[in-house]
Amino acid sequence: MTKTEQFNVIDKLDMIEILEENEIDVSDCYGKKCLLRVGKSAGVDKVITGSIENLGKKIVVTVKILDVDSESYDKVAIEEFINLDAEIQSMVKIVVNKALGIENNKEILSTLVYFNQPPETPTTYIKNNGPRMGLSYVIGNTGKILSAAEINGGWGHKNPVVMSQLGYQFEGSYLSAGDFQALVEGMIFINGIEKEMFSPSFALLNGFRSSKNGWEFGFGPTFRLTKMAKGYYIGDTLGGNDYDVVEDWRLASDWNGPGQNPYPSKDRTDARGTTRLKTGWVWAVGRTFHSGYLNIPVNLFYSSGKDGGYIGLSMGFNIAKKD
Repeated sequence: MTKTEQFNVIDKLDMIEILEENEIDVSDCYGKKCLLRVGKSAGVDKVITGSIENLGKKIVVTVKILDVDSESYDKVAIEEFINLDAEIQSMVKIVVNKALGIENNKEILSTLVYFNQPPETPTTYIKNNGPRMGLSYVIGNTGKILSAAEINGGWGHKNPVVMSQLGYQFEGSYLSAGDFQALVEGMIFINGIEKEMFSPSFALLNGFRSSKNGWEFGFGPTFRLTKMAKGYYIGDTLGGNDYDVVEDWRLASDWNGPGQNPYPSKDRTDARGTTRLKTGWVWAVGRTFHSGYLNIPVNLFYSSGKDGGYIGLSMGFNIAKKD
């Protein structure tokens, strides 16, 4: 009310003194008669009263403006909202503005107002961009290759192979209605810096987040730059896969036998190869915690590929911005 600059609002502490002096108990002061007594005791022109009701899927906010002189209500504003407890303050502001004839922000209205059968889906675009960091445990044949000796195409890392992740997240909440938000996320990472590796990756995820408790999940493709080489496995006859992924691996250029190489040729991660694009698929689940305006997403993820994958923990921080 004070921010509208339309009214001279009595200070809360001054109001408490007035009520005590006139022995008025406002704990049960809801009717017009009691409100008029309060208004006359305070010597004001208007008395603002309201209520907030939780009705399952929606919250109903009512604001009334009582004229003390005419002893009648000037304005009565009622609005139904989606049941989001964290947005109560915004809901009250919307209804107060409605009662005073002040235009509300259309984006905020479309996000919070409850629609039984909306003519069009209420949408708003919210950005949650910020840094990300984490750790990943390499599993499957990929882990064996990274821990293999350099002579076998590996990097010589000790088992278990755990790699750091440092990057940046670009997130957009493009649909926010009801209890869920629809999300699209792009995440750029540089992996394994402490292991003197240059293995950048990019993940593009689509997912959902609960507006009530922050739980979320997402999925999508991931693209990684890594060194790969063409080679073959000794013992790999007719695609039988009867070979050791480290000891039996040979580069295609190593073949010096008579005639054509009988072993099937394959492309595989190899430290002696050239940098190429490798694809995979990632699943993620987690929760976004809130501290004031700060969002802190924490996620577990599993990234799978042809030769193995990664299991890890990623976290970051950002501040939501409406676009």
